[in-house]
Amino acid sequence: MHSTGTKSYLRLSLVGSALALILSSGAVLAQSVEDNLRPVGQVCLAGQPCVGTARNAAASESSPVAEAIAETVETVQEVAETATAAVEDVAEEVAEAVAPASEFDVQAAYQMSCFACHGTGAAGAPKLGDAAVWEERMAKGMDAVMANVINGLNAMPARGLCFNCTDDNLRTLVEYMAAQ
Repeated sequence: MHSTGTKSYLRLSLVGSALALILSSGAVLAQSVEDNLRPVGQVCLAGQPCVGTARNAAASESSPVAEAIAETVETVQEVAETATAAVEDVAEEVAEAVAPASEFDVQAAYQMSCFACHGTGAAGAPKLGDAAVWEERMAKGMDAVMANVINGLNAMPARGLCFNCTDDNLRTLVEYMAAQ
């Protein structure tokens, strides 16, 4: 007969092992926890009746080990459900946080990332509204201008310091500045 201390130890040991397995693998188990913890005394072969199930079922269900296993299975299932819910919540929050803005505000992006140089002509940047200089730049073709915007050129930093801008946003910024 097992003492209550042994039963608690078995339960904690099984919970710890199951949690370690779940957390370290990061994968869903191919079979249920009950299948993984099924007593060894039950053997079923194709075409034959299961051996030991009728005789040992009642005894194994009432044993302290069986009770500990049943409690462990329940605890592991609860932990797995809680962990799954937590992961889904975090994934939803991350998706919302990284979702692109519904509309790109070209004027706000210009003021934040482009104005310091293109508003003043600093370091030879073509000024907003200087049509002749922008026409000269645009004569090279939009692909060439975008390569300079994305990679940087001379004093202009890569992406014009608009690191949250997509390539399409940067193209919109160039078109905005060239059209003024």
